[in-house]
Amino acid sequence: MTVGEIHAFLQSRAPFETAEPYDNAGLLVGSAEMRADRILVTLDITPAAVQAAVDRGAGLIISHHPVIFHPLRRLPADSIPFRLAGAGIAAICAHTNLDRAAGGVGDRLAETLGLTGVRTAPDGICRIGTLPQPLAPEDFAGFVGRRLGTPVRMREGGAPVERVAVCGGAGGDFLIPLLQEGRAGAAVTGELKHHEWLDLPPGVTVVEAGHYHTEVCMVEGMACWLQESFPEIHVTAFPGEPPYRTI
Repeated sequence: MTVGEIHAFLQSRAPFETAEPYDNAGLLVGSAEMRADRILVTLDITPAAVQAAVDRGAGLIISHHPVIFHPLRRLPADSIPFRLAGAGIAAICAHTNLDRAAGGVGDRLAETLGLTGVRTAPDGICRIGTLPQPLAPEDFAGFVGRRLGTPVRMREGGAPVERVAVCGGAGGDFLIPLLQEGRAGAAVTGELKHHEWLDLPPGVTVVEAGHYHTEVCMVEGMACWLQESFPEIHVTAFPGEPPYRTI
């Protein structure tokens, strides 16, 4: 199996050209001809993820967040791209194209929260679904925290929560228009900027559960995609750790 074959598979499931214009998705380190019989899937390519790939003999890391996002002005020896190159490991990053994809981050998050009747919002990234039964706002926030295994922050809207929009990661740009249009009475995302909290329409409950915890569900999802499609290769799901802790 080659990196190019894996890239072609991901292109069929989450086309790279559907990524947002600001994004940097695709094969970012290495070449299509490199071997990919062992793959490590992770949210972020951290030093721990690189070491895990080395320990497992993986020739390819697939991550959600791009290992190269801004143009590089230098390549120090302790940088992740340098470490990858030195270890002979390729990197494919599927970011906002994976947010959009069927079965991608949005669908995995909605599934984790037990939403039913899930559909894709007009923006192509958010998902909108219904809770099995209505919950009071504080009960809903607690439910989200338990499902995702993390403390949460919330803005209480007042009405019972039933129809929910979700967007993993930093979802304010996508969620706020949906909420202003009345497409959902509540929302779950990873993080909101201060002014985005202020821009939320009245009467809407919003739960902020952390960038990491709203997207890490993609690690197992991607690993399952690959292992089911290529049973002859070895795939490791490496969720890693949040880059922060709550005290």
